[in-house]
Amino acid sequence: MTHKQCLLLPLLMAALLLASLRSAAAQTPLTFQLSPDGEATLTAFLPEHPDGRAILAFPGGGYRQTSIGNNAQWAPLYNSLGISYFILKYRMPQGHPETTLGDAEAAMRLILDHAEGWGIDPKRIGVMGTSAGGHLATTMATSAPEPLRPAFQILFYPVITFGEGCHKGSRDNFLGEKASDPALIERYSSEKQVTASTPPAIIFANSDDRGVPPEFNAAAYYIAMTLQGCPASLHIYPEGGHGWTFASAYRYHDQAVSELTAWLEALQL
Repeated sequence: MTHKQCLLLPLLMAALLLASLRSAAAQTPLTFQLSPDGEATLTAFLPEHPDGRAILAFPGGGYRQTSIGNNAQWAPLYNSLGISYFILKYRMPQGHPETTLGDAEAAMRLILDHAEGWGIDPKRIGVMGTSAGGHLATTMATSAPEPLRPAFQILFYPVITFGEGCHKGSRDNFLGEKASDPALIERYSSEKQVTASTPPAIIFANSDDRGVPPEFNAAAYYIAMTLQGCPASLHIYPEGGHGWTFASAYRYHDQAVSELTAWLEALQL
């Protein structure tokens, strides 16, 4: 090894170490407390090279619990696309919808407040929801204050309606003693709240999902979107039940990921 090479070697090693540390930092999640009791938190997975897009994920759990683990599996994919990814652990409504909705709005505000520092375009922040989290996502997309509404929606086997064909557990946990109130059922049935300004959506479900039947939920939301002239894409696979999200064992995993990636790249935001 020449004298010049000996001098350059430490510099090269330092550069490689710095790159390694940056990569590790990009994949180390950051967690923020959203509620005074510490129950509501927002976990951020920030990419090394952000492209301005961000996704706020709402896990499912029937408004009885939050299933964080399945949602965390999406972080490497989204980060590899340059997308900043966030997971909300929200408080359970227990008959007080404003508690859960308040956590969702607080999460969006936090992302907006840090958008410049995290390399996020405030106009390119979408939401993702699985199961009951899909209901929270669509409620944000249709009913949140205008500055907090997302730019797009990603929905996996979403709870949509609180009417016929609803997931009774989600409805009862969300509305509590008022679960049979017709006005509240109408207000929180997302397919009833779609307007011409509702943001684009991609929706995934399985025909054999009997817990959250797609004909009353995923498909109903898709129809409501198209009737209002809103861009929407619906993918209903023959089998797979409920709760599969990013599971690699899911038969249509690769197809769903491919469809989602292509849809995200085609979005005109």
